[in-house]
Amino acid sequence: MSSPTTTAADFTVRRLARTMLPFVRPAWRLVVFSTLANLTFSTANALILAVVEPVFRTLFGANSSPLPTGTVAVSGFMKVFNETLGAFITSGDRSESLRSISLVIVGLFVIRGLTKYVSAVISTRLEEGIMKRVRDALFNHISDQSLDFFSKRKAGDIMSLLTNDVHILNHATINSITVMWREVSTVIIYLTLLGLISIKLTVISVGVSMIGLVLIRTATRLLRSYGARLQAAQADYTSTLQETVFGIRVVKGMNIERFVTNRFAEQTAAFVRRATRNARVMGLIPMVNDTFGIMALVTVFYVGSMDTAAGIIAPSSLMTFLFLLFGLMQPISAIVNTIAAMQRGIAAGANVAAALATKPSIKTGTAEPPAQLPVLEASNVSFSYADREVLSNVSFTIHPGEKVALVGASGSGKSTALDLIMRFYDPSSGSIRINGTDVRTLDLGAYRRLFGVVSQESLLFNDTIARNIALGDDEVDMDRVQMAARIAHADGFVRETPSGYETVIGDRGMRISGGQRQRIAIARALYRQPQILLFDEATSALDTESERLVQGAIDDALVGRTAIIVAHRLSTIVNADRILVFDNGHIVEEGTHAELLARDGVYRRLHSSNE
Repeated sequence: MSSPTTTAADFTVRRLARTMLPFVRPAWRLVVFSTLANLTFSTANALILAVVEPVFRTLFGANSSPLPTGTVAVSGFMKVFNETLGAFITSGDRSESLRSISLVIVGLFVIRGLTKYVSAVISTRLEEGIMKRVRDALFNHISDQSLDFFSKRKAGDIMSLLTNDVHILNHATINSITVMWREVSTVIIYLTLLGLISIKLTVISVGVSMIGLVLIRTATRLLRSYGARLQAAQADYTSTLQETVFGIRVVKGMNIERFVTNRFAEQTAAFVRRATRNARVMGLIPMVNDTFGIMALVTVFYVGSMDTAAGIIAPSSLMTFLFLLFGLMQPISAIVNTIAAMQRGIAAGANVAAALATKPSIKTGTAEPPAQLPVLEASNVSFSYADREVLSNVSFTIHPGEKVALVGASGSGKSTALDLIMRFYDPSSGSIRINGTDVRTLDLGAYRRLFGVVSQESLLFNDTIARNIALGDDEVDMDRVQMAARIAHADGFVRETPSGYETVIGDRGMRISGGQRQRIAIARALYRQPQILLFDEATSALDTESERLVQGAIDDALVGRTAIIVAHRLSTIVNADRILVFDNGHIVEEGTHAELLARDGVYRRLHSSNE
């Protein structure tokens, strides 16, 4: 889904942050609360370990040797901390001291547990809220795209973008906000405490760990590339799944179940291979991190023991340092793993950012279309798909109330002419005009509301008949629904259904016949009270009886309206006021049915082949 200029390879964490910031900003209060909760958690976590030294000194008599001259001055803070805590702990006898220690430790664990719980609840609210905003914005943006956006992409890729990519991107974002904040603050607090105990040992620890981090950085670069391939593999099998579900009649009719299941299995196997490759690199990261963490711990133990023998650092201080250093391994490991997991999020982010950056090729104007029935004119219109010219210098005029048919062989350009009239595409040259005004200057939504469209495969939703007819209206006007249904010859069969207009017709209207679906589609077009009706081969997929019923509905629907009909079966347009005959992107003939039959031309040959 990435555009040529936005790929996982060049999509950085900074660009990921810029992409997600508009979706995170509305939840800034939650982010602040999450940050405060994580800071409190990290502080409590560190203090639990920091209590070790004063406990050792006060309960077991592990007296610290006085720090020699030249010790870093900042260690005085740690001395004051130890002495203050030690005074609190030893304020009474030994049983009082044990009670005091228990209170301190329990209190710290309660604070730690509460803040971890608060952080988890806030994280869930953040995750669901941000994911909703991203999905809504992405769906809205995609639905506003021009048809060429969809013609260049597989439906499964778009579905994968809205589901898988958004989920992975959101997970990476939440981890960066919650996990990273918590663990980074923990690391900072731990390093501060370590530095207060011994700058020398802290530098050694960081130095050894940095070697491992350099190796991990190389691995994360691989993960970013692998993440992009993993997303592509997931989009492939999602696309096959979507195509199979929507085309299940074809799959069953052609007896190709084994073919599609084998293809799906191959694609899921490719996903597993890429996921396994990704997991191998992911598995190396904690191994490298743990190895160098242990190396840092062992090195500090060795150097610290030598310093203890030399009287440079007290045994209790070394013990505390080792406890803190061991505790530091977990947050560092969490940070490293989160950064590794974010690489797939960056790949998903590149896809989402590319989609959000795509601008519709069809731009809206600002002028309002005329209120009265308009004159529709195509003036020297040409159009090309890629390098193939589909229409060449086509001109025609359709007057108010006129019924005009567009006919021609497959690929002759008649359906493309309809697409240009609807402004699904704009001409490569020439113009479409309404009452002399170029339609590109009109408000796109208002312009399209002039039309009611009935296509060969009309989309019906798994909803009631009434809501399918009134599609687009939050409040259904039942009077308009029934009037439209009567004109479309649908009212009779609708009233025979179990719940009438409240009958649910199933996914894509599968619970009713093809002819009934088309009549509901005609009723839907009429419900919008359009000035111009467009029929794109609306009866070509129907049997003779269904075609007769639908054709009767079309004839009644056309009364008082302009109509443009693309037809494959010429018997459906014999009463048209005019017929435009397309051939290889040109209008080669024009006239009534009788006039065109009288000529020995393209229409006559088409008519002969239809009989």
